Amino acid sequence: MNIDAILNRKVVYCRVDDDMELLQELIELFLEDYPQLMSDIHSAIQNNDANGLKSSAHTLKGSVSNFCAQKAVDAALKLEIAGGNEDLSTAEADFLTLQSSMTEVSSALEELARDCVS
Repeated sequence: MNIDAILNRKVVYCRVDDDMELLQELIELFLEDYPQLMSDIHSAIQNNDANGLKSSAHTLKGSVSNFCAQKAVDAALKLEIAGGNEDLSTAEADFLTLQSSMTEVSSALEELARDCVS
């Protein structure tokens, strides 16, 4: 896997001042928390809850942006905007895009975490 195709490792390292232990902790926290946010986003879409979608997508966008994963940030932003506009007409398809991006991010972060301890 090419981690750098999914996130910007250089910027991530700068953000933690090359503290690999801190980075590993941040990755672990993110990997624990993001599945609940994905579930919240999906539930909001299923329940046609535009405000819930906006809020959950915004939270995920902020969290994943810490790792400079632009594709996932963009996908979360699209859902956040949809919720803000109360237009969930493409939300299911947009959620699938987000889900795919988050699978890539998760795999990249797991690999990055392994690199932190090497």
